[in-house]
Amino acid sequence: MDHLFTVDGSSATPVSPTELASEGLLERKHLQEWVIEHPQVLGDSVLVITAEFDRWADTDGVPARDRLDVLGLDATGRLVVVELKRGTADRDVHLQAITYAALVSRFDLDTLAQAHREFVKGRGETLELDACRQRLLDHVDGEWSPELLQRPRQVIIAADFPKQVTHTVVWLSEMNLDIDLIQVGLWKVQGQLLAGFTKVYPTPEVEEFTLAPTRIEAKAAAQKLAERKRAQNAVHVIVGAGLLPNGTSLRLAPRHGATEDIRDAIRAWVDQDESRAHATWNNITAKPLIWAADGKGYSPTGLANRIFTSATGRKADGIQGPTWWDVDTTDVPEGIDPTEWATLGGANLTELAKRLNGANDD
Repeated sequence: MDHLFTVDGSSATPVSPTELASEGLLERKHLQEWVIEHPQVLGDSVLVITAEFDRWADTDGVPARDRLDVLGLDATGRLVVVELKRGTADRDVHLQAITYAALVSRFDLDTLAQAHREFVKGRGETLELDACRQRLLDHVDGEWSPELLQRPRQVIIAADFPKQVTHTVVWLSEMNLDIDLIQVGLWKVQGQLLAGFTKVYPTPEVEEFTLAPTRIEAKAAAQKLAERKRAQNAVHVIVGAGLLPNGTSLRLAPRHGATEDIRDAIRAWVDQDESRAHATWNNITAKPLIWAADGKGYSPTGLANRIFTSATGRKADGIQGPTWWDVDTTDVPEGIDPTEWATLGGANLTELAKRLNGANDD
């Protein structure tokens, strides 16, 4: 709240803010207890699972010193990781929250039930492990999802946030990581302290009109990046294994990213010049395909994009080029056993890379 007043009819008297530290209020003893007693400040329908959790260890079995302030579970089945600061948040507070989120993302139902049992026991409530497990299951609307547990929501509560934190949290949120910033304020009115919790990011307007579209764009960008990595990896795998000799004939066979209408358009375009459907392999990772139509080198995706655009007049999007090129087993390279060459069976470049990866896995 930017402004708070006491009101007496038409008279409004400003109330000056104070600070938790100035009033002798502590992070763990006071602020944490307020959150535990009133978890609605964390969002709708949040069940507090535990607080001050430190039962994790590194790969050598040495216990970690980090303590998670509060861990909750919302009705969707997502964990809620809460980091508390009674004053202005540290410039790296978001890194702490992310670290805790990464740690709890490995928790399962039994781990959470055990943590809840120990938590409520410390607060005077005795529950059997099965009862704790059932409490968690009953709190979730719908089926329990281990996949959702791997994507915790993070909530940082502090008196104020440095720009380094807000700027970074905005970017992380746009990259599809859920982080809420909640500001805790304190006022003294006629000797009585008033505490208020205000969600400063993301506001409903930001979530609906800015954050949601940006997350969709980020997801699309991540998908495109993954597709390009798969395409690059197929070439690297084949070149690294030396599977295809230089000069291996490849035939065009549009697949990923090509509808039937697009394939028809490409076939009609190829009918005008049969060389457009042929390329030869060259063991260079950057541009391993030599296109018969112009004698120039291309990456599998680069050549597929060019063919797509030339045949349709449209810009290609999300094509996985290695799936478009089949090994022509009718054209046996010199020095290669025809029987062995036939085992390739007209596979495309992506399939060949998968076969090699499978052989390496074995």
